Amino acid sequence: MSVVDNKTVFSTISFRWWATRSELLPEERFLVETYLDKRVKTVEAGTAGGRILFGMRSLGFSRLYGFDYVPGLIQAARDKDTVGSIGFDVQDAVSLTYDSASFRQIVYLQQILCTIENDESRLNAVREAYRILEPGGTALFSFLSFEARSKSVIYCPFLLYLRGLRKLSRSARRIQYLPWLRLGGTLNWGALLDRAPYVYWYRVEEIGKLLEASGFRILAAGSERQIQENSMCPSYETLQKQPIDGMIYFVCKK
Repeated sequence: MSVVDNKTVFSTISFRWWATRSELLPEERFLVETYLDKRVKTVEAGTAGGRILFGMRSLGFSRLYGFDYVPGLIQAARDKDTVGSIGFDVQDAVSLTYDSASFRQIVYLQQILCTIENDESRLNAVREAYRILEPGGTALFSFLSFEARSKSVIYCPFLLYLRGLRKLSRSARRIQYLPWLRLGGTLNWGALLDRAPYVYWYRVEEIGKLLEASGFRILAAGSERQIQENSMCPSYETLQKQPIDGMIYFVCKK
């Protein structure tokens, strides 16, 4: 099968993994319990099989909604919701049909923005997130960290290889666009030839400027390390000066 975009990845070869995952990650649980209100209307973007929403429900959250652009994943989530207490919809984060200010809280974890393949669409997705959030509402975001990946002993050689390959082929693709190294639990040999699909790995400063330019006010920022140390930073500028491990998380207000 020729895989050309991330929607194909989620719809086919990685479908089962995304559809059957369960339980909140420790970092997600920390963010949800620390910054979100259990009583207000909340939507999760890129819910896949509903992993995060089911975890939130088990913590006592109500008025939960979720969307994903893969119909099969939404059906899998609905099938698991035997009590029918969560509203699942097929929607694309780049262009949502929800009314403006529909939700008091939005959850954009699972690095959903990083799987959107081009700059303009990612910007549109952030603007749509801002639009559907109520004034004064809270937003949670997570991003793949280019700083963490570029410092990894495992991945640094691959980045050097990829830079050289793109230079030889005269590719204008930025190094932050990286092909999946594994697809469906197996090595993606196409990555060695720099073949699509790609995910986008953000720099901290880039995230901060993107969110602020879209209207969000940043309350806290940190990587997995800062969450584990209970030392979230008050701004992206502060986070830039700290060691970064794993994913990057931002808490914002509208």
